[in-house]
Amino acid sequence: MVSVLVVSTGALVGADSNEGRPGVPRGAGSAISAGFDHSCVLLANGSVKCWGRGGLGQLGQGNPNSIGYAANQMGDSLAPVALGAGRTAIAVTAGNGYTCALLDNGTAKCWGLGNEGRLGQGNPNSIGDASNEMGDNLLPIALGTGRTATAVTLGNGQSCALLDNGTVKCWGSGFFGRLGQGNTNTIGNAPNQMGDSLAPVALGTGRTATAVTAGNAHTCALLDNGTVKCWGGGASGQLGQGNTNSIGNAPNQMGDNLAPVALGAGRTATAVTAGDAHTCALLDNGAVKCWGEGASGQLGQGNPSSIGIAPNQMGDNLAPVALGAGRTATAVTGGGGHTCALLDNGTVKCWGGGASGQLGQG
Repeated sequence: MVSVLVVSTGALVGADSNEGRPGVPRGAGSAISAGFDHSCVLLANGSVKCWGRGGLGQLGQGNPNSIGYAANQMGDSLAPVALGAGRTAIAVTAGNGYTCALLDNGTAKCWGLGNEGRLGQGNPNSIGDASNEMGDNLLPIALGTGRTATAVTLGNGQSCALLDNGTVKCWGSGFFGRLGQGNTNTIGNAPNQMGDSLAPVALGTGRTATAVTAGNAHTCALLDNGTVKCWGGGASGQLGQGNTNSIGNAPNQMGDNLAPVALGAGRTATAVTAGDAHTCALLDNGAVKCWGEGASGQLGQGNPSSIGIAPNQMGDNLAPVALGAGRTATAVTGGGGHTCALLDNGTVKCWGGGASGQLGQG
């Protein structure tokens, strides 16, 4: 399960109005995000409400209680997350056991499961499961002198932020090189690892990022020239390099040494999404291409083969997903073993693993 929060793009699902609907916090919603076992909504007034499993503090209520499983726990009975005096949120994302909000002043705050430093607080402590841990007591993530965030994405142990200058910083578990630092070190679980001490991911000479997305063991960025670069675990071909190597776990693998994913002659990307072990890009012509683990059909190729694990599988050799006659996509998102696209006519199509009904096919 991958969650992304962004500003000024359509990556979050918009909730036009949740007023009066059963099971949803009362008030007009502007965005909603689903994590592994909890959900959060950004309300029109900039407040955040979360419900579901709360044992790790991911609901931000100052206790480990779950919310939403019994009567009279939702609506006005559900208190907003305390973000700090005078602070509101402009985006929220729910991950696997933790949650992050992007605030109106460009800072980011995360709460819930803190192991491996994923909350970026310089320790492995969980936050939000005890009193006096939220609000002004929860410090914003240190991103560097003068830096603010425009997007945050949560993977399975790693967190990444897109900064106002187009750089990307990642912290948390460094397993497989998913932090893009040329090693497998964990970052954010000890003092003096964040802020100016955390180097941006090397994206290449003169390159900046316009979006970032984190999967289970890999991370991808959409660059300012419309190319896509991915790093971390590559066992299923999710990095799109024509091999199963991990990238970013050793020196001299990032920056100019990391080739962009081959999307096809003349093609660029307008969005990218990382699933559990697969990746999809929305191309400039409205087509969708997916690569990586394909066992559940999540690549939309009509077979269970993985793509990107061997030479000559990417670029023009990778066929776009067949979305229907004359149809193009306006957004795409990857889940654990499935993928969904929002089409140009406002319909949604999903493909891949459907054991839990996640494809919506009845």
